Amino acid sequence: MNGTKNSFLNRQPDVFDFFADFIIGLNTGVFLGKSREKKLPETQPFKGIIYNVRKIKTLSAVIAPPYDVISHAMQEKLYRSSPYNVVRLILGKIRKNDDKNDSRYTRAKKFFSSWLKKRIMVEDNRESMYVYSQIYKTNSNIIERIGFIALMAIDMREGDNRVLAHENTLQAPKLDRLELMRAVRANLSPIFVLYDDKKHKILQILKSIASRNKPFIDIDFDNVKHRVWRLDDKRAIKRIEEIMVSKDIFIADGHHRYEVACTYAREIQRENVPDRLKQSSGYIMAYFVESESQILTILPAHRLIKDADALKNNDVIERLKKFFYIEKVSGPGPLISKLHGYVKSHRFGMYLGKGAFYILRLKTPRHSDRVIKDSSRQWKRLDVSILHFFIFQHLLKIRDDDDNIEFFNNPKDAASAVDNGKYRMAFFLNPTKVTQVKQIAKLGERMPRKATYFYPKPLSGLVVNKH
Repeated sequence: MNGTKNSFLNRQPDVFDFFADFIIGLNTGVFLGKSREKKLPETQPFKGIIYNVRKIKTLSAVIAPPYDVISHAMQEKLYRSSPYNVVRLILGKIRKNDDKNDSRYTRAKKFFSSWLKKRIMVEDNRESMYVYSQIYKTNSNIIERIGFIALMAIDMREGDNRVLAHENTLQAPKLDRLELMRAVRANLSPIFVLYDDKKHKILQILKSIASRNKPFIDIDFDNVKHRVWRLDDKRAIKRIEEIMVSKDIFIADGHHRYEVACTYAREIQRENVPDRLKQSSGYIMAYFVESESQILTILPAHRLIKDADALKNNDVIERLKKFFYIEKVSGPGPLISKLHGYVKSHRFGMYLGKGAFYILRLKTPRHSDRVIKDSSRQWKRLDVSILHFFIFQHLLKIRDDDDNIEFFNNPKDAASAVDNGKYRMAFFLNPTKVTQVKQIAKLGERMPRKATYFYPKPLSGLVVNKH
């Protein structure tokens, strides 16, 4: 995030997508998931593709964050860090003379094939799940988030979908990821998913493996400690598979890649390819984490407004004061402290430049409920919904699209961007709660764009799943 352009619009899935799926099923006889007897999603171990430590001495030089948080400057830095950095696969550079025969996708395919041939990357010896721990600091707390990387069956059954999304997707990012998937035929990064396990049965297995074994990956990257262990004990794997059979799965990050994996799997079913490839394409690599709020961190994505149609500061205050209690504060630090201190009420921060910081507290949610139509009560009561649909669109008449709104994590950076004249104003939010993510997903609704930013992200390049 941190000022990179957001390209995800708030839209419902295209009707075209549904009918395309249906027609493909009629033509091929393949409706993924319908013939499976087990409840989905299934999880299973796999032989991961990993970097060869005999060839790569500094693993931190070849891994990268997920593609959608890599800025142009970060891409350049990752390219320079190693000729074998995974960024060349997940987000290769675009050249002016690119065409269908020579593009970022064909080059990714060549790099991947070459690295496998040269044994820069190698297939693991045994089918495994991979225990993945991330230790990070948030505020003054040290948190360890521990989960596991495994294959997850793609669930395409109408009316019985256990893979639950909370974010809308866009065609352009999906087409980009689909072209890459077609070229490399691999999951280069895990999607990030959540599951409920109140008795922590899986977490106990993962912690036991981690306590008794040395990790084969142990690196620090971007102020986070990442460690990975192989879990190849068949009894432990079977136990995890049994527990996961009845679980709903909530997508935290990776909505576009999940939908692309579904499309890719349908395409593979139509092709004259080995049965092994048809079977493997029905799975996607995922990083599974228990939905325990104490080990999950969601950061807020603060909003920066470029154009407010000549609204003056007094105009903004006048339009808001009928519906909000407004309190002036001295700076971004006190603003965020006050914001975090009142998480049970609908509070927002606002910066209008020249030191004018404010806390906005909604007098009653009934005001916004009357404006926000055709949604559940839970969706209407999301802070991000109130901000976009009540404050931006209804009260301030601000153009609510990606050309006019950008997203920052750091409040001080957001305030500085207003002070230097690049943006007209900034709005600050409390983070969305994990319980809200699950509620909205279960209702089949999608949150407004950039409602969640799960931190930290699982890295790309630790483990790859080749179809």
